[in-house]
Amino acid sequence: MADTAWLETQTQSHNSLPQWLAPYASLSTLIWAVCGVVLILWGLRLWGYGTVTSVSTVPSVVIIAWGLFLLVWHGQSPEESRSYRWILAATLTLTVVALAVWSYTQIITAPAYGTDELAFDQYAAQLVIHGINPYGRSLGAAFHLFQVSPNGYTWTLAGTPVTLLSYPAQSFLIYVPFMLLGWTAQVGAGVNVMAWAAGLVILFFSLPRPMRPLVIILGSLSVYISYAVGGVTDALFVPFLILAAREWDRYPTKKGLGLWSPLWFGLAMGIKQTPWVFWPFLLLGIAAEGKRTLGTWKAGVMPAIRYGIISGLVFLIPNIPFVLDTPLAWLRGILTPLISSTVPDGQGLITLSLFLHLGGGSLSAYTLLSMVVLLGLLAVFVVTYPRLKSWIFIVPSVALFVATRSFGSYLVMLVPSAVMAWATTTRSAPRPWKRVQFGVMGGVGAAAGASLVAALAIPSPLTMSLVGVHTTGQLATVDRVVTSVTNRTSHPLHPHFTADMSGTFTAFWTKLAGPPVLDPHQTAQYTLAAPNFYAQPALTGGFQMVAFTARSKTISHTATYLPTTWHVALIPDAVNHPVPYGNPLTVTAEILNRMDQPVHVKGVPIYLGQVIYAQRGLQFGEAMINGGHAGETPVSAMTNAAGQARFVIRDVHPESDPIYLEANLVNNQDYYPYGYSQILPVRFG
Repeated sequence: MADTAWLETQTQSHNSLPQWLAPYASLSTLIWAVCGVVLILWGLRLWGYGTVTSVSTVPSVVIIAWGLFLLVWHGQSPEESRSYRWILAATLTLTVVALAVWSYTQIITAPAYGTDELAFDQYAAQLVIHGINPYGRSLGAAFHLFQVSPNGYTWTLAGTPVTLLSYPAQSFLIYVPFMLLGWTAQVGAGVNVMAWAAGLVILFFSLPRPMRPLVIILGSLSVYISYAVGGVTDALFVPFLILAAREWDRYPTKKGLGLWSPLWFGLAMGIKQTPWVFWPFLLLGIAAEGKRTLGTWKAGVMPAIRYGIISGLVFLIPNIPFVLDTPLAWLRGILTPLISSTVPDGQGLITLSLFLHLGGGSLSAYTLLSMVVLLGLLAVFVVTYPRLKSWIFIVPSVALFVATRSFGSYLVMLVPSAVMAWATTTRSAPRPWKRVQFGVMGGVGAAAGASLVAALAIPSPLTMSLVGVHTTGQLATVDRVVTSVTNRTSHPLHPHFTADMSGTFTAFWTKLAGPPVLDPHQTAQYTLAAPNFYAQPALTGGFQMVAFTARSKTISHTATYLPTTWHVALIPDAVNHPVPYGNPLTVTAEILNRMDQPVHVKGVPIYLGQVIYAQRGLQFGEAMINGGHAGETPVSAMTNAAGQARFVIRDVHPESDPIYLEANLVNNQDYYPYGYSQILPVRFG
């Protein structure tokens, strides 16, 4: 993606820190020490997969040893020396090797794609290779082809999954050359990882030499490597955005290779919509910088126009065949994230509505807030220029933070390009503040504040509460709920229900009973069933039921439901030797809280069951528990004051397989089993 030789040539003047970065030079020793720790952690990551693939064993040992070396050395060589350069190169190389090997282990242990976007992009590339335009076609077949869990789908407010391509053409065309060369299995995940590694290499060679160890630390953070291999396609635009950010403010006066910035930015825009928010900032920033350095607005505007035309053409050219074939389908596809009514999600401000239940009565208010913030930041950026120019690749992301869909990937994947811009832009002496600047910032703050209040103050239209739950028993999941719902508004609502499990919306639940339309101020009970296993919340964690309305774009919730805070532990936790036939084995079942502390409660029944997990299927155990009949299961016993129940097990029937014991509690209201203990195998003989 970039010419390494060119990068080295361009960075020869950056081998030492610029004057404004000189105060950070004393951190070099600490940075190298942290870098050593990071390499050791990489080695430990790989060590855990030694039994999965032997490929990870040697790199694990070498990388740990290199990390220990860095801790001892910690940068104690002149930065211009050959040894320092070799150590830098070796550290980068080992980091990339660690990323590649670790990603390989993740793919072979869990080959299913984690997101629908990655599956759609690779499937779209397959269609293009076969001469089929992917825009306007259902890509639902990709779910099965790449084993995407229903919890990885993107859902609309009406409860249907998004199955149309939602990204510009470069998002899938980037896979085509690799697939034409014969690489088809996991090409999406593989190219993702390659793009992240390329971004690290580009950033590494573009920064001043003392700052380069920071790239190793940044690129090794678990959030980045997990996103890269897990199906978050933002990694694809990272190397292009990094290249575009390098010395962007010198574009009006640059010649030759310096004019490549709009090319890189156009490629980044062609992969995903996230870089689009930076386009107006860059154009206005280039115009302002041109005016400041060239003397007139006319001289500054011309480079901005040229930048816009080049980046726009680079974005458009790969899309031309699809525009000519199905223009409306293409336009609808690339605008889907902006115009479609998808469920709110992410780690931004919307979290306050998702978990704290603040607002929810108007998801459109969040959209308005993000637009106000984006336009307001653009105005502040212009009137205060050049104060924020070093932060140009991070400031606009605030608008993404307050949107209805504000995933962490939208924010953290912009950090590498922000680092590049911060380290390579020129610094200007700050000018005195002017009254107009305070006026603009005050107006923007007031408008954003009003929009924020609207987003968080408009209440949810439905009052919801869980009336009852039904579980799958020993499978320990919830497969059906009864929810009481009241329409607090003066207009009818058509609710669609789903479950929220720790921030993950499941497939929408099936209505077994309840009216399709809830009239004004009507209260009704809905019996809802999980549509698949992935949508069933586990009894070991909390969940909440959520209702969306598509037309009015609202969200409502029940309170968080915690099925249990108690569970059972068996003592002993292992029986490592056969128990002679007829001899008693005493097992104590103890109630523990969520922190694994004993719960001293008397008179609570604990149920102990037995089963044989034979090679050909389940079989009934024939042991006697607490003097009961042979094979009786489950058998209950009451806890004593210490919260413990005792079970005495005997077996007189020869068995070739061990008997597996497991204890549980039963809910007093809904009578579902919960709090299952660990499984205790016992071999009698």
